[in-house]
Amino acid sequence: MGLHLGSALSPFLFALVMDALTHHIQEEVPWCMLFANDIVLIDESRACVNERLEVWRHALESKGFKLSRIKMEYLECKFSTEPWEVGVDVRLESRVIPSRGSFKYLGSIIQGGWEIDEDVIHRIGVEWMKWRLASRVLCDKRVPLILKEDESSRNEDVEVDVQAHYDG
Repeated sequence: MGLHLGSALSPFLFALVMDALTHHIQEEVPWCMLFANDIVLIDESRACVNERLEVWRHALESKGFKLSRIKMEYLECKFSTEPWEVGVDVRLESRVIPSRGSFKYLGSIIQGGWEIDEDVIHRIGVEWMKWRLASRVLCDKRVPLILKEDESSRNEDVEVDVQAHYDG
């Protein structure tokens, strides 16, 4: 059975297959999270991340999947004052995985420390963009008022209830 790339069933089937193939190596959330074709592995040290990456690589590649070594990256969160592993790189086989200061996951920007500035700025920017798009329609005199009203303001029962409230 073949599925089209844009099919709504494709991501669901992919998630089912990934879950079935990797259930024996998955850990509890938040230590391991799968979303579509992204895998998030969380651990307390780079050495442990390296071990888990190798387990995942072996499990997926033995089933015919390929891990994108080009797109792979990691984020190190420094939440404690413990000394960090000096000279230990995050690697997949012999390739060093590049580190990022932040990355976007499921619409949120995750940063390496306690900072939330980048995510807050991003969310404010998204909301302003939505307002700009809506205000073009709301402030345009050429757009009929009926299109600018929301559903509840066109409902006669709501108008009667509101009027009855003011009269009584």
